[in-house]
Amino acid sequence: MSQRLRSLLMLLPLCLGGCVVFERPPAPLACDARLEGRWLPIANSAEEAAKLTQDDYAVVDARCHATVSMSQIGGNPASKAEIEVPGFELGGEHYFALSEGDVARLFARGLAADAPQEKKLPPAAVTLVRYRIEGDVLTMATVDSDTVKKLSDERGLKATALDQFNYLIPGDEAALREVLLAHPGLFAKSGSPPMKMRRAAGTPAP
Repeated sequence: MSQRLRSLLMLLPLCLGGCVVFERPPAPLACDARLEGRWLPIANSAEEAAKLTQDDYAVVDARCHATVSMSQIGGNPASKAEIEVPGFELGGEHYFALSEGDVARLFARGLAADAPQEKKLPPAAVTLVRYRIEGDVLTMATVDSDTVKKLSDERGLKATALDQFNYLIPGDEAALREVLLAHPGLFAKSGSPPMKMRRAAGTPAP
C-alpha cells in the first residue's frame, strides 16, 4: 500500500478491500457542530507515525465542508480533497454520510479509482461513517463488507452485490434506519484497530 493510501485511510476511514453503500441517507442530514475544527490522524503504530507529516490533516468548517489533506511520496505537493460531511443521529449513535461524488474525490488517484463497480449506484447513495467524539478524539468506522456478505448469505440482511467486493443496502429511510438499529455490529472490523483523529492543539471545540 502506498504512503498516500495509508495516510488517506487514517484521515477518513473509507475502505479499499470493499465498500458498502446505502441506497439513500436513512434520515434527514444536518451538520454536527462538534465536527468543526482541525483534526490530525492518530497513528496505530510507530511505523504509521513515522510516515505522517504536517500535510496529513482534515479541516471541517461550521457548515460541515471538509478539506482533507494527504501527504505524498517523494516530497510532492500534498493532495487535497474538498468534501461535505453532513450527518444524523440515530439510537444514540452519530453518522456522517459521504456521497458517491465525495468518495470519488477522496480516491481521485487512489486504488479505488482503478476498480470501477460493475453496477451504477442510485443517485442518492451514500457511504456511512459512524463516529464518536470523546474529549478531543474522533473515532470513526465504516460498514464492514465481510460482515455484510456473511449476513446477506445467511439471509439476515438484504444487500445487493455490486461486484465481488462492494455491496448496496437498499430500502427507504425507515427500512435503512431499521438496518442500523438491528445490526450495530455492521461497523465492527475484526482484528482492525479503530481509526482515530485528535483535535489539533489550540483548536477549541465548538
